[in-house]
Amino acid sequence: MSRRVNDPLEDLPFAPVFHPPPQDWTKPGRSVSEEGITHLRPRHSPSPPTGSPHGHHHSRRPSPDPPPHPVCREPSTVKVYVDLDSGSCYKPPRPPKADPPRPTSESPRVPPWQPSPFVENEEPPTAARMRIKGDREKMTMRSEALRYWRSIHNKYSLLNGFNKQRRSALIKKHRQRMKERNHLSIFFVLVFMLVFVTILVAEVFFIDEHRTGMLFSSKRTSEFDSLGDIPDYFMDDKKLVGQLEIDTYRRQELSVKAKTGNEERFFRKNVDETHLMARVTGNLVQSVQGLAKADWLASLGLTHVTFFGANSTATDAEWHPVSHTRHKFFVYSAFYDDRKGRIIRVVGATQTKKSDRVWCKYWYSNSSTLIVNGAIKIIRENWNLKFSACFIACPLTIYRNGKQPIPPPESVSLMADPGGNATNKLRVLNLDVAKEEVRDTFAVCVKPLHFDYNNVNQMIEFIELNRILGVEHFTLYNHTVGPGVDCVLRHYVAEGVVTILPWKLDIKSQKEIRTEGLFAALNDCLYRLMYRHRYVLMIDLDEYIVPHANLTLPHLLHYLHTKADANKVGAVSFQNSFFYLQWPDDPNSASLPPLVTLRKTRRRQRFHPHKQRSKYIAVTPNVVEAGNHFVWEFLAGRGTLNVPNEVAFLHHYRVCEFGGDDCVRNPRITDTSMYRYKDQLISAFTSTLRRLSSTCPFDAKEKALWTLG
Repeated sequence: MSRRVNDPLEDLPFAPVFHPPPQDWTKPGRSVSEEGITHLRPRHSPSPPTGSPHGHHHSRRPSPDPPPHPVCREPSTVKVYVDLDSGSCYKPPRPPKADPPRPTSESPRVPPWQPSPFVENEEPPTAARMRIKGDREKMTMRSEALRYWRSIHNKYSLLNGFNKQRRSALIKKHRQRMKERNHLSIFFVLVFMLVFVTILVAEVFFIDEHRTGMLFSSKRTSEFDSLGDIPDYFMDDKKLVGQLEIDTYRRQELSVKAKTGNEERFFRKNVDETHLMARVTGNLVQSVQGLAKADWLASLGLTHVTFFGANSTATDAEWHPVSHTRHKFFVYSAFYDDRKGRIIRVVGATQTKKSDRVWCKYWYSNSSTLIVNGAIKIIRENWNLKFSACFIACPLTIYRNGKQPIPPPESVSLMADPGGNATNKLRVLNLDVAKEEVRDTFAVCVKPLHFDYNNVNQMIEFIELNRILGVEHFTLYNHTVGPGVDCVLRHYVAEGVVTILPWKLDIKSQKEIRTEGLFAALNDCLYRLMYRHRYVLMIDLDEYIVPHANLTLPHLLHYLHTKADANKVGAVSFQNSFFYLQWPDDPNSASLPPLVTLRKTRRRQRFHPHKQRSKYIAVTPNVVEAGNHFVWEFLAGRGTLNVPNEVAFLHHYRVCEFGGDDCVRNPRITDTSMYRYKDQLISAFTSTLRRLSSTCPFDAKEKALWTLG
């Protein structure tokens, strides 16, 4: 028989009270009645028992009086605590996995402080058992927390699943939209290509009346030049000239002796219009007859035209129309050019795209004529307007059955109908020039003057200051000028300093062609001065190319030739700097004549790069096609020399280029380099005004200027 170990707590009048660990006191508790029935009741806030200094520590202090109600002894698997309010037994929530067995009516009730009758050798509660009890309590709390967080996880897992489905649907919808958009883009591309092909076919077979008229017959003969259909400047002059051939009438040519030399030349002699048209095919004759009946003058907006024959005097520097063209076509001047092949280069203006095909009719001194096929070359700088300046290259060499030269004519006419009458007859320039004796002098080309330009002060200052810088001659084009400027220019023309040319081009400026056809004027001026002056300045009346490392332009070019190979220089470019007129005048100019170059000494600090607002000096004869700010085409092996702004740059005196006064906010510096020429400029300016005051219709303000000298 086993000996029973006495429990030291049995002698105490009451069992020690253990307070439950902190729990969620908002949850209902459990209590057990005396009959063994478990009851749920609301849990109160925990409070330490009487006599306990800390509510959360185990109290071992005995109470003098026994508890009014028996306190349940905790079983081995069930946690039992004392309800401090009522003193009755209650049980906390059961563990999630191991619920203790509930007492039945058959099982005997045993006080918790007495040994269980079913266990013979039950050990009394010890410190180890108390620790186990605490661990069980912690496990219970963790289980409840785990159960709670699992419920939260399940709740949000459903929400996340819904979000995933929603995102999948959005992605699928986006992909479908992109697919539809790609299909739509392909559809638009196909429609565009179809429209483009339709327009192209319509232009080739239906719109262009020349296709079925004069240029093309049902079967095109090999005599016609295929280069006439090549647009504009896709081929350089040498290739154009090298492949141009004389037209269908070449079979009527006669071999005669040239006037100078024993070399045989070919040209047409005494071929009248009837004989000429007899050599043309039937389709071509019908086309020519149709054009003759058409009122082409009215279609081009012209009221009258002058016809030129063998006895008519050739003109120069006058705009004349080309007969029987579909669009406006005018010619101004003609030059003999043998630099890249022997041609007659005609300066004109025509439609930018799909211009008419023309024929060149050469006139000789013995009344002989020759008709050849011309090639139109559109000048590149046209701003994509309807009309543009152009070159017409008329060949002077036949490349068939060997190289056969043609003598240069005295004059040339441009015609769209080779059998019709000529409405222009241009004198050919640069025929008898000593090309090896070109002087290293400077000349200026200025674009057409328009809008009744009448700024007398600016005109005199421009001419006199450039003469001080080293310029010898000026070429200007008169569209419309006022009476004061006209009088000043006639004065300089009498001195041989200025050449003023008329400029009446019947094409709307800025709407149909750029600024009165200024690119035709610049290239006409270039070829007009090509063998007279080595250096040609392409500038406006408010611009000055000013050397800063030297004093004059000849000294500047001499200095530049020491830095670069002069034989390879086709143009010299200068950067632009604005001297805005809105900036205040220089304080030292108050007592001086109102000369803009002396009044405005503040300039914009930043320079424009080359080819943007820059201007240049063309070195003849190395330039083929001139532009406004740079050269478009040189002879082979030539190029542009870009001058650093420390050496020289372009002084540009004007108002803000975009309107308003915002330009004055730009960073600026003071530049008084023009004061190097102050005394010379004031003397030349005032003396010219004094001489012209009695003959020219100057305003009162302008007449008062020379009194300041």
